[in-house]
Amino acid sequence: MSNPTEFERPIRIPEQIEAGIATPPVARAGEKGSWSLPFTLGRAIPAGHNVLLYMHGRRNNRGVWTGLQTEDPAREGYLSLQMEPGESLRPLGVSGDGGAFLFAAPEGGLKRGERLTAEVGGPAGAVAPRLSLPNKFFLVVDAPPGETEAPGTLFGEALESVAGACLIHLVGGGVAQIRVHAGSQAAAGEAVSLLIRPEDEYGNVASDQLGPLVVRVNGSEAAAERAPIEGSSCCLLTGVVLPAVGIYRVEVEETARGLKALSNPIECRDGASAGVLWGMIHGHTEISDGAGSLDHYFGTMRDECGLDFGATGDHDHLSETSEAMWRMSQQAVARYNEPGRFTTLLGYEWAKWRRNGDGDRNVYYLRDARPMYRSDDECHPTPPDLFRALQEETALIIPHHTAEHGNHCDWKDHDPEKERLVEIYSRWGNSERSVHDGNPYPVQGKDPARLDSGEVPAGFVQRALELGWRVGFTGGGDDHLGHAGDDVVAHAEPWNYRAGLMAVWAEGNTREGVWQAMWDRRCYATTGARIIVAFEMEGRPMGSEHALADHPEWAARRTLRVSLHGMAPIKSVEIVRNNQDVHAREGDSPDVAFEWTDEEPLDEVNLPPTLYCDRPFTFYYLRVTQADGEMAWASPIWVLC
Repeated sequence: MSNPTEFERPIRIPEQIEAGIATPPVARAGEKGSWSLPFTLGRAIPAGHNVLLYMHGRRNNRGVWTGLQTEDPAREGYLSLQMEPGESLRPLGVSGDGGAFLFAAPEGGLKRGERLTAEVGGPAGAVAPRLSLPNKFFLVVDAPPGETEAPGTLFGEALESVAGACLIHLVGGGVAQIRVHAGSQAAAGEAVSLLIRPEDEYGNVASDQLGPLVVRVNGSEAAAERAPIEGSSCCLLTGVVLPAVGIYRVEVEETARGLKALSNPIECRDGASAGVLWGMIHGHTEISDGAGSLDHYFGTMRDECGLDFGATGDHDHLSETSEAMWRMSQQAVARYNEPGRFTTLLGYEWAKWRRNGDGDRNVYYLRDARPMYRSDDECHPTPPDLFRALQEETALIIPHHTAEHGNHCDWKDHDPEKERLVEIYSRWGNSERSVHDGNPYPVQGKDPARLDSGEVPAGFVQRALELGWRVGFTGGGDDHLGHAGDDVVAHAEPWNYRAGLMAVWAEGNTREGVWQAMWDRRCYATTGARIIVAFEMEGRPMGSEHALADHPEWAARRTLRVSLHGMAPIKSVEIVRNNQDVHAREGDSPDVAFEWTDEEPLDEVNLPPTLYCDRPFTFYYLRVTQADGEMAWASPIWVLC
């Protein structure tokens, strides 16, 4: 962070409320300290009411401070709320999630303009959250008699009770490791750039700068120019030349601390051709119920995660995302779209949350300044209504966390033209199949003792494929923490999954190139590892569909080809046909290539016609597992008989 005293005002703080600045204005992730939080009341708190000090919230206001207590000033984590000149308000209790502390207001109440100060830590100090987040805010909330919980989300009427606010920057701690991000394709003899990301022990971008860096290509030192990234401790190394065709994993060493890291695999080719681009298209910002601004959202993906493309994914509920906020999203998407460097797409999440099988569906547009068709209005409350509204739009619809108990998708409604992809993996887990069938990332549940407690079998992606849905695979984050694209873990054990990523085989890093790859389903999902995955059948790429009448020889035999370049040894590769594992390879190399011929006659393996496929069909997809547990899923290839 280039200037820790500069703050961007969060949009959930009401305009009439002055935002104070903490002293000190910065807290480093996971480190112990003490902080003073000043609040100038922008509205009176009447006599008989109480005061809620809102340290964090369940949705908008992330940055969880744990271990805070109001009982013992000598013990770690002590929290007090004081009037000037130092009179402490009497603590009354704490909310169930530990995020809001209730204090008794003075007998006569509090006047507009009065100042309160929260002292966090006391003599023994308090441990700062492990999550970095700029412009994290605290609130003083008017609590009528009997009210003990701060609002879980700060929309509508909840904002009317806010009486004061204070800001702090939660930043990463010291450097514990470095990460190297590179583009997955390069041309032999041409220079490439490497993004160097220093991380603390929790995966945040560290707040300390890196010392001298050494680059090695095939074990030999290589020349590189270092360029800073404004407002970040990350940096770029440019001018690194890969001398010949082949697969490279470039090593970077920070000599001051003795830290080393390898880049993701880079496929160096003889000349330009279609290549793999990496993106995150599902995350939330302060525009709906996430943390961090739109600028932070896109800037983090581009400058600190080394991604090639990104999209918005905020909720469509009018109570969350107003029309004015939707215009802010439209403007940010247009502002950050930079062909050749970083591609953006306009998107949102259609999310009624009725838990009746409709599921959540993310909508994406090719063009800027398109409308938001809302699930909570009278015109678009069901998936078929949404499909009709999007008929004339150049749009894609992507169901997400389809097997998750909170709001699963039962596949009863489908738009075959625009629903061409499904999010198979995210921070919520993997919706491909059940934990009982071998899924190592079952969707998050309520009972840690039962790994299937979050599963809704009707929502497994394998069921959609069996029903004739022809959908490719994406990976996503559903990030609400201001960490879209990185590896910071959102949930607790046993569901502490990192965010997924989406890869596309695109002709170029432009909106049209990325969009066409998504439309053609030339894409795959990973659990976050940047594995290069190539999967084809008889020369046809992942995501394609073919009529047997055009290839009658396929009735007897079909040859599939696989090429993988991992970030760790590839432990297993499984070719899945019609939801059955029909071929598997095991190994211990990060680079794998093979072909397999399926000689079973199609008429013996075909699935029968269904509602969404009027003739017998067969599909193949790829499942990849690295030795470190990271996975990838290549989009299916279909044969229609």
